[in-house]
Amino acid sequence: MAILDQPLIAAVCGVFLLIAGGQLVVREAATLAARLGISSLVIGVVVIGFGTSAPELATGVRAALADAPALAFGNAIGSSLANLLIVLPLAALLLPVKVSRSAIRAEAAAVLVAATLFSILAFVPGMARPGGFIMLVLLSGWLAFSLMRQASGRAPPAETGLQQREGESLVLSAQPWWRALALLVVGIVALLAGADLLVSAATRFALRMGIGEDVLGLTLLSFGTCMPELATALIAAKRRQTDIVVGSVLGSCMFNLLAVAGTVQAISGVGPGGLARQYDVPMLMLATMVVTVPLYIRQKLDRPTAVLLLAIYGLWLAARLTG
Repeated sequence: MAILDQPLIAAVCGVFLLIAGGQLVVREAATLAARLGISSLVIGVVVIGFGTSAPELATGVRAALADAPALAFGNAIGSSLANLLIVLPLAALLLPVKVSRSAIRAEAAAVLVAATLFSILAFVPGMARPGGFIMLVLLSGWLAFSLMRQASGRAPPAETGLQQREGESLVLSAQPWWRALALLVVGIVALLAGADLLVSAATRFALRMGIGEDVLGLTLLSFGTCMPELATALIAAKRRQTDIVVGSVLGSCMFNLLAVAGTVQAISGVGPGGLARQYDVPMLMLATMVVTVPLYIRQKLDRPTAVLLLAIYGLWLAARLTG
């Protein structure tokens, strides 16, 4: 189509397909899993984790295969920053976030470990590909550890309850299994088509405008791919389920860093470089600590703090784009 020859229009269409496909994948995968007798706890731990990061993963893999890893890293880092400094604060502005310390203790620690590992590996270029596999193994270990803790009853009740509510929140109780399966396939096709369209358009747009691929990843791609998380967060806040907002944001960040960045490094054999290594990776580490540590200690995120986090993001993005 001639209209898709325009990179910006094609990129917007790609983002739309990614958002629609991601929404279908996470919702229909959760529903299908429930129809197969999989517990809401497993859905909350595994299905939602992969599903909410499906747009970033599809984009990251496509970018790595297209020899545009900077675009993929910009997306993974930018989406994580947007989750921590935009999605969570916007939900808190709607309704101050409250969460039990025991409900997020393990996940907050896991996100800090993931951000630290990703940051360290960024400054050891020779470890990019092995580091990617290490991150994927770490993610697999985390999922296995989480499920075993839940099955053995060693997990705090608040953590178990949060993950169950996350799983239940996306299951369509009246949806037959065959329809869920059909829509899941449609969602996967939309994700793949959207990722292909977006990466192709973004690389052409960057070349035409003289903009770095990492900048497009930090802005257009990250804003687009975090839209499902933002919608979920605002709906959960409106329903006064603010603990789900925290669980969703932390889970999405962990999957972005371990699944998306890990896969990109394993495929491309390179890590973040240039300005991404100098500015974006340290900012990611700082944002992770600024959000998770106070949230764990105070067990809440009030409106003044939310405004501060939004301001931090705005100042960083302005400095990054003009630097």
